[in-house]
Amino acid sequence: MRCRGPDIADDELVAQGTSEMNILYCFFEYLGTEFWEMVAEQSNIYSAQKRDLKSLKTNSIEIIHFAGMQLLMGTLKYPQGKLYWTRDLCVPIIRDTMPRDRFFELRNYLHFVDLNCPDTNDKLWKIRPIINPILKKCHSLPRTKHMSIDEQMIPFAGRCEYRQYVPSKPNPLGLKNFVLAARDGIVLDFEIYVGKDTISPEIMKNLGLGGGIVQTLCRTIESSCVLYTDRFFTSLKLAEHLIANNNQIFLTGTVMTNRIGPVSTKLKPDKELQRGAWDEKVRNDDNICIVKWKDTKAVTLLSTCTGGEPATTCQRWCKVRKEKIDVTQPAVVKTYNTCMGGIDLCDRLIAYYRSSMRTKKWTVRTFCHFLDLVVVNCWLMYMRCCKVENVESKHKLGLLQYRLNLAKALMKYDGGRVDPNFMRPGSRSQSSPGPSAISNSKITDVGCDEPPAKKNRAVVPHPLPETRLDNVGHLPRFIDSKNASKCRHPTCSSKCRTMCVKCHVFLCILKNNCFESYHSNKNFGPH
Repeated sequence: MRCRGPDIADDELVAQGTSEMNILYCFFEYLGTEFWEMVAEQSNIYSAQKRDLKSLKTNSIEIIHFAGMQLLMGTLKYPQGKLYWTRDLCVPIIRDTMPRDRFFELRNYLHFVDLNCPDTNDKLWKIRPIINPILKKCHSLPRTKHMSIDEQMIPFAGRCEYRQYVPSKPNPLGLKNFVLAARDGIVLDFEIYVGKDTISPEIMKNLGLGGGIVQTLCRTIESSCVLYTDRFFTSLKLAEHLIANNNQIFLTGTVMTNRIGPVSTKLKPDKELQRGAWDEKVRNDDNICIVKWKDTKAVTLLSTCTGGEPATTCQRWCKVRKEKIDVTQPAVVKTYNTCMGGIDLCDRLIAYYRSSMRTKKWTVRTFCHFLDLVVVNCWLMYMRCCKVENVESKHKLGLLQYRLNLAKALMKYDGGRVDPNFMRPGSRSQSSPGPSAISNSKITDVGCDEPPAKKNRAVVPHPLPETRLDNVGHLPRFIDSKNASKCRHPTCSSKCRTMCVKCHVFLCILKNNCFESYHSNKNFGPH
C-alpha cells in the first residue's frame, strides 16, 4: 500500500499569521486584558472572604506584573522564591517591580472564580476561566496537514481529585492533559482528563477512552488531514470511524495486537523476522494497512494512508560489527517518526524554563503551566513567521531571549495599548510605547489611583571578612552626590561621601579614620 494522504512537505506551506509579530501583542491574544481584570476581581473577592472583608486591593496591572515575575523566576530558577529579594542575590527588576511580601500575598490569594458559585456540572470550573481563552486562541491557529495526539503532564504532587500517575513520563505525577499539536510543537487543542466524565458514556462504549479523546480533539480538524497517535489511542474501530464519519481524516499510529482483530494471527511471528524485515497486510478495500516491522524489537503500526512502500533505509548500531549499518525501513515507520513528536517537543520546550514554584493549590500550578504553554506557542509561531520571511538565524530570538523579553515587557506593562506593528520578526529589541499609547491606558480597580510609594535606596551588604581584611585593592573614592551617606563602620554614626572602591561601602577618612579601622579590625563583624 502506497501513500495516498497529504505529503509531509505540505506542512512547510502552512505558516499563516501576521508578519508583524509583537511579543506582548501575541501573548495578550491568548490571555487578554479582560482575563487579567477578572483575575484581579476574583482575587479581591477571595481575599475579602478569607480576611474578614479585608480586600487584597489589587488590579489587572499588578496581576500582569505578577505573571511576568513568574516567567522570569522560571527562567532564572532560584531554589527559593525569597532569594530574589535578598541583598546578596537579588534581581533588581524583580525587587523594583514588587515587594517580596506583596508577591507572596498575591500568590496566596490568586483565584479565578467565586468559590460561593460553583458549577457542579463542570469538574474544572475552578480553572475554566484560564482554559477557555487559551482554547479559543488555539482553535483559531492555522491547521497543518500532519498533526499528532499524545498525553501531556501538568506536574503537581499535592491534593487533587484528578491527579494521575503515569510512570513513563518525566513528571509522572500530576494532571493528565491530552494535546493535539502540529509537527513543530504548536498546541492546537487540548482536553484535561477528569475521570469518567471526560468523554460521554456513549463514545466511551463505542471507541474507548483513547478513541473518544481522539474524536473530541478532531472537532476543529478539516478533511484530508493525517493524525498520528501512539498505542494508547490507536485501534481498528477508531480508524474506521475517522474514515466514515469525519470527512476522510487519516490515521497512522502504533497499535496493540489485541486491537486489530483476527489479522494479528496472520502476521509473521517475531522469530521469523530479521532486522529490517517487515510483514504487511492490507484490507480488501485498501482502506487500512497493518505493518509489522522488526528493528531491535518488533513494532506494529496501523495506517489508513501509508503502507510499507516505498521503503527507505535508516542508520542503526550493530553490536556485532561495532558500527552503524543501514537497515531497511518501511515508509509508514519513517512517516510516523517524522510527524509524531510534536507534543514531546512542546513538553521539552516547557521543561527548559518551567514556572514551578512550590504551592499546595493545583489551580495555581495549572495557571503556571498554561502560562508556560502560551509562551512556547507564541515563540513557535514567531519562528514559523521568521521562516516565511527568511529571517537570518543571527536575527532570530531563541526561546530563552524571547521569554526574558516577554517577562520584562509584562513587568513594565502600564496598561497602554499594545500595537501589533510594534515588533517585526528578526528585531532583537523593543521600544517603549509612545505617549499616545500611555495616555489611552485604562486602570480599573481598587487602589489604582493611589500615588506610587517612594522606593527606598537599595542597601549594599557588607563584604565577607575574607574580602574586608585582605589588604588588597581597598582605595577610597569621593562620590559627588547631593546627600551624604551614613558611614558603615559599626561604631560610627557620621555621614560621609567617601566609598571603598572594592567593598562598595561608605566610610569616614578624615574625622574618625573609619576607613583604616574597618579594613584592619578583626574584633567586630559587619552588621
